[in-house]
Amino acid sequence: MPQRSVICFGEALWDILPNERVPGGAPMNVALRLERFGVDVKFLSRVGRDDDGEGLLEFMRARSLSTDFVQRDEERPTGTVLVDTSDPSAVSYSITENVAWDYIDADEFGRLYDGPPDVLVYGSLAARHAASRASLLTLLNEATLCVLDVNLRPPYDEPSILERLLDEADWVKVNEHELALLTNASYRADEAERMAMKLRDRFELDVVCVTMGADGALLLADGKVYRQPAFAVDVVDTVGCGDAFLGSWLAAMLEQQTPQAALERAAAVAAIVAGSEGANPSFTDRDVAALIGGR
Repeated sequence: MPQRSVICFGEALWDILPNERVPGGAPMNVALRLERFGVDVKFLSRVGRDDDGEGLLEFMRARSLSTDFVQRDEERPTGTVLVDTSDPSAVSYSITENVAWDYIDADEFGRLYDGPPDVLVYGSLAARHAASRASLLTLLNEATLCVLDVNLRPPYDEPSILERLLDEADWVKVNEHELALLTNASYRADEAERMAMKLRDRFELDVVCVTMGADGALLLADGKVYRQPAFAVDVVDTVGCGDAFLGSWLAAMLEQQTPQAALERAAAVAAIVAGSEGANPSFTDRDVAALIGGR
């Protein structure tokens, strides 16, 4: 089948870690991972016309991620996030408000992009502001396949907005904490399958993928249930692990790999990221294959 065009929609920003500032934002991280696996991906975001914005554009270009649809904002600054990694397994975030990525313009994108995207990948955080939310909803009405990365960052977790984003989705990726919140239940690993089915049925989803930390990952697809154990790793921090998982898994699914193979590769990539500092460490296909083969 012909390769599908993919648009990743949402935030591009700087993560301010205890010892450094690094480029971040879940949609950008996912786009970078898709690009790494050879997917025809474009990133739709917005940065300020400032040094931080220039730095992000340079970072993307250096990694062969197209910046054609990264808009420039004349009034608002590039986004930043203060990242607290004092607990490596439960990283917390303080996200600057009223920044460039809150004002992504669908009309500006439409003037440049030829036709609707085949696949639209979007996160819940990108809908926190009315301007970007309106643009996102416009694009969701046009895309063939809508993939939601639930990325709950209180206080940006308004239930009515989350439900609207879920209503528009075909595929959803959540972690175990998000699954519990969305199904109004306490998470238990032995209940994850039932909870995922509840989420699938409520929002009429085609695919639900759940990452569960040390409990691995669970996938509902094609009327079947797939499970993948976690790979053992010494955790440095969990920044970007979910993004790495999603990008790797989605690339494999779009390549029409088996759901089990897609889960396995995604879990291995996420483990490598967890064992490194930051969201976008360097590694090779050999590193992924070695981890899988050494199980």
